[in-house]
Amino acid sequence: MSSAEQAVREANDRFYRALSEQNLEAMDAVWLPTDWVQCVHPGWAVLYGWKAIRESWTGIFRNQARLTATVNDVHVRVVGDVAWVTCAERISAVSPNQLDTSLAQATNVFVALGGAWRLVVHHASAVALAEPGAWVSDSESVH
Repeated sequence: MSSAEQAVREANDRFYRALSEQNLEAMDAVWLPTDWVQCVHPGWAVLYGWKAIRESWTGIFRNQARLTATVNDVHVRVVGDVAWVTCAERISAVSPNQLDTSLAQATNVFVALGGAWRLVVHHASAVALAEPGAWVSDSESVH
């Protein structure tokens, strides 16, 4: 893996760690704060611009559930100052009386600016829950 690919993988890991920690400041550090960034949460319409995206994370993090994001099947591609990561997400939300788990296929697009890889597109599409044990065992847990 090249140093650029490793840096993009680390940026992607920071995104999922911010999600798992429900840490808005860490999410701020991952995204490029501009009006042309885009985000599609599973089942949502596309959000345009950092203001709308940040508001969505604020609402998600306000939820009482504790989130855990686990990713696997991670593929990184870098072409110049643009990179994309495809991965499978498993998001678990634990609240006092409930455990909800969802699976999604995600594409995260990063751009290199000022020596850092910043997220500019996150698109996650829900997929059906697999049979127990079907989740790939070499998953990476980010929390």
